[in-house]
Amino acid sequence: MESFNPESSFKREFQKEYNIILFGETGSGKSTMINYLTNYFHNGTPKNFKIAIPTKHHEATEGLEHHEDNVQDASKSQTRACTIYDFRKQDTIFNFIDTPGLSDTEGVAQDDFNIQQIMGAAEQSGVLTAIILVINGTQARATVNLRNTLCLLRSSIPDILLQNLVVVLTNCSATSVNFDLAHLKPWTIPEANIFHMNNSALSRPVSQWINNERMKKDLEREWEYSMETIDELIQSLKLLGGKATEAFKQMRINRDRIKSQLHSILLDVKKFQDLQNELGILKITQQNISTDIQKYSDFKRTKRVEFTEFEKCNECSTICSVCSKLCRENWANVNSFHGVLGMTLGSNMSLRGIMNFFKTIFTGLCKCKHSHFRHYDDNVRPVKKTKTVEEILEDVKNAFDHHMNKNEKIESKIGDLDADVAALKHALDEKEVEIRKHCNELKKLCSQFNFVDELQGVIAVMDRDARTLTSTEARADAEKRIGNIKHVVDTLSSSGMSG
Repeated sequence: MESFNPESSFKREFQKEYNIILFGETGSGKSTMINYLTNYFHNGTPKNFKIAIPTKHHEATEGLEHHEDNVQDASKSQTRACTIYDFRKQDTIFNFIDTPGLSDTEGVAQDDFNIQQIMGAAEQSGVLTAIILVINGTQARATVNLRNTLCLLRSSIPDILLQNLVVVLTNCSATSVNFDLAHLKPWTIPEANIFHMNNSALSRPVSQWINNERMKKDLEREWEYSMETIDELIQSLKLLGGKATEAFKQMRINRDRIKSQLHSILLDVKKFQDLQNELGILKITQQNISTDIQKYSDFKRTKRVEFTEFEKCNECSTICSVCSKLCRENWANVNSFHGVLGMTLGSNMSLRGIMNFFKTIFTGLCKCKHSHFRHYDDNVRPVKKTKTVEEILEDVKNAFDHHMNKNEKIESKIGDLDADVAALKHALDEKEVEIRKHCNELKKLCSQFNFVDELQGVIAVMDRDARTLTSTEARADAEKRIGNIKHVVDTLSSSGMSG
């Protein structure tokens, strides 16, 4: 925003300063009003117009910079940037902020850009004395462009400044005005803040009326009325108390915060989809591993095996200590002389060794192919028995252990992902709460704020992205959150309508 002050060097000498911002649709007459103000403060007359902003019929005379484009094209806003025009009257400075027109042929994107400029200029002013709505008073009906402009303005002006709203109806007088102020509802503008100004003097070339006495008199009379109207406007502005523009700043902060959180939700929903996809893959993998675990879980085998067990009996037998065979079975009863003698001799290690020595010399090895020294005598007999034994199939057991380890790792990953999903859901919940909070704060600042217009673009993107989600859980979660945000918008919008 630039400031153009023909007497800027005198500014610090003044004790009073008023900041006034002009709003209006393209072609409503904001720039023309600046030119009328220039003539008022610079003592211009129909014979000597003082022009700050060039028009279709008049070139600039005051040497002030401006941001006007092709003045011949009435369908587009001529003012491309907010510009401050400073005027001095006695010990007072009046800063009139000319703004880009709304609802021109450039479309919605240009309107959004312009409204951001306007609100930024209002915020930077620090204190605003008045917001002047410049409306073409010849319009009997609220055109689409005017309705759009009023909608944008209602969403842009904080409630604290509504008492400082001033309406200037251009191209008309109090008796010829066609515009119905009911179109401004729910705003109610005090009659003292409504002004009519016929700006026809600058809407036609001088050559068209300078030589026509009747037209000249009519124009001079209208000019005089317009200057009187501007004087009344200036006196009225002095009576309005300035309002701090902190509300514009808070509106901007809340709007930015809402958009930031919505954008963050968009990114988090995509992240949620990625986590759900990864979780789905891991769970399928785990199912396959579980199948393999079941497949290899039968790594133990049981079988019946035969074995020989020695039991005490009344018969003496010779047993090989190497192969456990009965090499000489039941050779004597344990109670017989022969059995007692044999057992006695056998229990004596020296005699037993001598006997085995001679056996080895005369007979060689035992029939079991082992030395006689490896045999002993005992009153036992072999009994064949069977038992059940467990056998481990090592290959199957190794496969089982391998898949159990894999399953443990998968379960750990699934646990981590479940924790990430839960944390992400919690973060999304907090962002929803944050959005509701900032929407409510915005509603308090500007009761007529248009939440549908503000958020419909982001909601549409969220709807579109939700349809691309392949995870049923992610899609259900996204649709639930979109529904929550729509509910907030609908609730706040309906309360604004009822208010």
